[in-house]
Amino acid sequence: MNPFRLWRRAERSVVFLNHSYYHFWYLSRALRKRGWDALVVSTESPASPHARFYHGEDINLNTASESRFAHRWVNYKISSFVANAQRRFKLMHFAGDGHLSFYPWAIGEEDPQDIVNWRAAGGRIAYTISGCNSATSQSAVAAWSGSLGSVNVCNRCPWQHRPEICNDAKNLAWGVKVRKYCDVIFAETLPALDHVRSGPRIVRESVTTALDPEIWDPGLKIPEKYRQERAEGEILIYHGVGNYEARSKEGRNIKGTQAVFAAIERLKLEGHPVRLVFCTDVPSIDMRFVHAQVDIVVDQLNYGRYGATAREGMMLGKPVITYMNIREYLPGDELQSLKECPLVSATEESIYAVLKDLVLNPDKRRAIGEASRRFAMKWHSADACAERYERIYDEMMKLEPQTGTYPLAYQPR
Repeated sequence: MNPFRLWRRAERSVVFLNHSYYHFWYLSRALRKRGWDALVVSTESPASPHARFYHGEDINLNTASESRFAHRWVNYKISSFVANAQRRFKLMHFAGDGHLSFYPWAIGEEDPQDIVNWRAAGGRIAYTISGCNSATSQSAVAAWSGSLGSVNVCNRCPWQHRPEICNDAKNLAWGVKVRKYCDVIFAETLPALDHVRSGPRIVRESVTTALDPEIWDPGLKIPEKYRQERAEGEILIYHGVGNYEARSKEGRNIKGTQAVFAAIERLKLEGHPVRLVFCTDVPSIDMRFVHAQVDIVVDQLNYGRYGATAREGMMLGKPVITYMNIREYLPGDELQSLKECPLVSATEESIYAVLKDLVLNPDKRRAIGEASRRFAMKWHSADACAERYERIYDEMMKLEPQTGTYPLAYQPR
C-alpha cells in the first residue's frame, strides 16, 4: 500500500504502530469494514525473530540495507510517512513497551520529537499493554498473584532477576511516560495495579485483542504438515511455550510446563489414553492447525489472567485450562468479561485433578468448548472489538486531550 496516495480524511482514523502480536492487524481490518481509515505500520525488520508472531502489516518503514546511506534513507522514509500521517490520522495507537516513537533510535527518549509534534498538531495517542510488566511494578504483580494463597508468579519467571527487562523502577517509569502522552490506555484485563488501575483514560475490559473467527474456525481444513495422527479413543492435550528456552529456568517457567508434563505422565501411568502435543516456535498463523485437532488446551498455571493461547483455543471451541485469579483489590474493579469467562482454572498443584476430570468427561469438554467459542465471539472477535473500539474512540474525541474523566460508557460491556 502506498502511504502517499491521495486520500480523503475519514471521520474516524487510526494508524497502528507496531503489531501487538497480530491483534492490530485483525482490528484494523474490522475497522475498515466500518468505514475507518486504518493502517498497521511497522519499523521492525521482516526478518526479525518476532516476525513469526505477526500476521500482516500495511507499511514497513524498515530497511535491510547495511550501507552508510541506510540511516539517512530510513530517516527520510519515516519522516515523510509521519508528516503525511500527522495530517491524515486523528489517532496513533501503539504497542510495545518503551516503543513510543516512529523512529527506532528515538524510542528511549523521554520526549520523542515526533510524538511531541503529533500532540502539538492535535493528534491523539492510545496504547495497548504488552504484558504483566507493562506500567506495573514487579512488586505489585508478585503481591497480587500470591494474594489468594497461590504461588508468587514472579518466582516462576526468568525475568525476575533481569532488571534490564523487569524491575520496579523501570516498569513504573514507563507507566509515568504512558500516562503523560496517552489519551487512552487499553489494559486488556490486567489487574488494576499501579498505572493500569481503574480510572480516567484506562480501559480494562478486552477491546484490542482481536481475532478473526474465520481464521480460527473450529472446522478449518488441516494441512498435511500439521496433521496429528491419533489412535482410536486417544485424547490429545496441547501445551506450548513460545521462545521456550529463553523463558525457562532450571526446568520451570511462568506457564508451569513442568507440572503439565508431570500430570500427563501420571495420567498415562494410570492407563488413561492421553497424549501430549507440545509446540514451541511454530509460526503463529499455523498454530491454529495444531489447536484445532486437540481435545484440551493447557495454557499457563501461574499468572492469573489469560493470554493469546487461551484466546485462540476458545475461538476454536476448545476447553482451555489456565490459572484464573479474577480478584481485584477494590470493589467495582471486577471485570465483566472475567466473570463470564468459561476458562477452567488450575494451578501447578491442581492441574492433575483438573485434567483428569476433563479427560473422563467428554460431555463436559464439549459444553465448555461451545461456551468458549461463544465467549470468544463476544469479547475477541474482530467485529465485536471494532464496535467497542469505535464507541471508545467517539467518547475520547469529545474530550479535550488528557483532560476530564471518561463517562461510565467508556468501559465497554
